[in-house]
Amino acid sequence: MLNNIECTAIDFQTVEYEAAESIVVLLCKECVAGIGKINLPEELQAAVKALINRYPDFYEVESVHELALFQGDKLVQLTIVGCGEGKECTPANFRKAAGAAVRTLQKQKATTAIVAVPLLLKATRAHYLQAIAEGLYLGAYSFTECKGESKPATSCTVQITSAVENGSQVLAQAEAIAKGVTLTRNLVNRPGNWVNPAVMAEEARKVAEAYNLEIEVLDEETLAAKGMNAILAVGQGSKNPPRLITLKYNGAGDAPYTAFVGKGITFDSGGISIKPGENMGEMKDDMAGAGAVLGAVQAIAQMKLPCNLLAVLSCAENMPGGNAQRPGDVVKAANGKTIEVVNTDAEGRMVLADAVWYACEQGAVRVIDIATLTGAVIIALGNETSGIITNTDALAEAIKDAGKKAGEGFWQLPSLPECKEAIKSDVADLLNSAGRAGGCITGGLFIGEFVKEGVEWAHLDIGGTSTATKTAGFKVKGGTGFGTMTLIRYAGTL
Repeated sequence: MLNNIECTAIDFQTVEYEAAESIVVLLCKECVAGIGKINLPEELQAAVKALINRYPDFYEVESVHELALFQGDKLVQLTIVGCGEGKECTPANFRKAAGAAVRTLQKQKATTAIVAVPLLLKATRAHYLQAIAEGLYLGAYSFTECKGESKPATSCTVQITSAVENGSQVLAQAEAIAKGVTLTRNLVNRPGNWVNPAVMAEEARKVAEAYNLEIEVLDEETLAAKGMNAILAVGQGSKNPPRLITLKYNGAGDAPYTAFVGKGITFDSGGISIKPGENMGEMKDDMAGAGAVLGAVQAIAQMKLPCNLLAVLSCAENMPGGNAQRPGDVVKAANGKTIEVVNTDAEGRMVLADAVWYACEQGAVRVIDIATLTGAVIIALGNETSGIITNTDALAEAIKDAGKKAGEGFWQLPSLPECKEAIKSDVADLLNSAGRAGGCITGGLFIGEFVKEGVEWAHLDIGGTSTATKTAGFKVKGGTGFGTMTLIRYAGTL
């Protein structure tokens, strides 16, 4: 059971609707014709048709319509959740509808429920079944760790009607993915005094022990010995020293490694270039990239995907202490390039500079870094889409495709030569900030300067998507875990 939900698959022919307290029908407009084929009792079929006739917008994605009725001497809650029409009838929208459905079940305090899905009458729609289960698990998520007393949601066993033959296996994968996203969300939602670089290392050790992964944790002394002065510079103002954490997953023999590298700024005050006080508390989420990488490698290991993966978490706390780096400082990174620090609040790219270099040193032939890097990405793409900067267009397309299947949107931004010119320094090799113009692009290109020649690389900027200001679909207000599912999906293509 995950987030107080347990999903099982059941065949349309054997389902016993009479045994459930609540029945949910996920319905797109084209699926209305299938209502008579999912073995609903006649009185429930009539109730569904009555709701459809009463609410002509019943098929709008996430629209919820409820009806309580007696089935024999038992009161049953009947809920219809819309999944769209025509081209809207995608796994992503069924995932959103499932998220809305499970919150309705929580409101009803249901302990047993059946989710009836006419679209799953076709055995080839395993990807829809997986999306629905993901939506149920993730839509049920809540973060209550910081509450003195919290009443957990009612646990609910949900049967999903399906003709998919390997339904149990599909649901096991969905649960593993949702478990990874839940780990990411928990880390992002925890406050800065609960999560620091050492805590991130301990969380990584738990994953390594649970799934028999190799783990290496570089402390401040080892980082200094390896010349990783960029990550050290970011963390030197804090009493909580940096950690560079690497987990190694071997699922494909001698195949080359792909590296997922996550920005793990456990709290970002901005350093000497301090941020405004208003909403600074939200900067506990600046480790969302590292959280996504840890959640992804956990799921990948649990699912035993056939790939070789390095998961690198580059963790530091950016504080304005007496030993903090100053604007104007020059720092030499591990690859020998020097960085003029013009803004200590452009720290994420610095911790990633040493981290992507280290991933290449460990033999990665492909590096994907993920970070809440800029506010500029919000100006460019809003809060639903993340940006991609890359040296390999095919890699960007593969990530976008994985994101589409995961219900997470990405868009490739141009890597113009003029933008590279903007990050050149007069007194060092590179500037750590080129200002506001094209900030998402220049921030990404800075990281690319530390990737070895010949290594495929993509930078994912999740600055606008790592948290949600409201609950909708399978996303719950707070940390979204954005990027975790995309990395898992992408790993499945290696």
